[in-house]
Amino acid sequence: MTGRTGYRAAGRWLAAWIGCLYIVISAGCAVRPERPAPPRLMEARRLATEGSGWYRKGCVKRAEQYFYQALEASRLVDDVEGMVRAHNNLAVVAMAQGYYDEASVHLKRAWELNDRAKSTEEGPLILGNLGSLAYKVGRYQDAEGFWRQALAAAEGGGRQSGLVLHLNNLGMVMRQQGRLPEAETMLRRALSLTGENEEGSTGNTHFQLALLAETRDDPSTAERHLSMALALDRGAENPRGIAQDLEQLGILHQRQQSWDRAAGELDRAIRIYAALGSIEKVEAVFRLLDANREASGMPASLDPYRGLLVPPGEEWESPLCQ
Repeated sequence: MTGRTGYRAAGRWLAAWIGCLYIVISAGCAVRPERPAPPRLMEARRLATEGSGWYRKGCVKRAEQYFYQALEASRLVDDVEGMVRAHNNLAVVAMAQGYYDEASVHLKRAWELNDRAKSTEEGPLILGNLGSLAYKVGRYQDAEGFWRQALAAAEGGGRQSGLVLHLNNLGMVMRQQGRLPEAETMLRRALSLTGENEEGSTGNTHFQLALLAETRDDPSTAERHLSMALALDRGAENPRGIAQDLEQLGILHQRQQSWDRAAGELDRAIRIYAALGSIEKVEAVFRLLDANREASGMPASLDPYRGLLVPPGEEWESPLCQ
């Protein structure tokens, strides 16, 4: 595996190549062939699927290992689309760890390879991931441009699976720019498109609609959407989504000075983040609990939460990922 620091110069060169890149995770679901695929090709696909499963559980490092193995397995049989998928997924896990230059390199390679593969499934996902990368580094106008391209590519290729994701992202960035009517249009369209197999995306749509309602100072609508998001994420067994919903509910109830409710939701959120090994989120929710206690005395003690914090510079991995 290439060293992280070696990607910095490559990332700067890549920025000159395309300005900034977007990111979206690929589920690794290629169109099934009519005949059984050769064993090595099946192995590459199995590794990609395994990595996607670990990623959905929040086990980023474990997912990364499988995606690298999927890349090597795809190379052995010259499966170009498999290599595109692997580089795309490796970009996602690099972004999740804050390695943005490394993510840029993977996305550049995925884009180059897809120029040969012409995958109507992976192409929009690469564009979407390029948008996510631009967003993460604060280039919101570039992010919107890539997400619009991703949306158009998904629609042009007849792909429904990525539309909700791209619409959610566009709604998010428009809300942050104060373009609230446009944001609502995108999110309402996402809500209308969501099918039975996209519970996680539906949860995120309701989450974004909740943030939009909060921006409009409409806490009752915000709480309704957050409650719907929480129910859907529970149904989809999406722990990261559940924690995010609980955290935002805690923030909402703090603003309403409902200290007891806020403490209960933040308690559940911080414990999920700790189980996932999301160190930064644990620290963020700990600060919210601290503020809640200072304002109201709830919770009675922060000592149970101090043990969830990880000392600076120390790495920790969830037992769920081992």
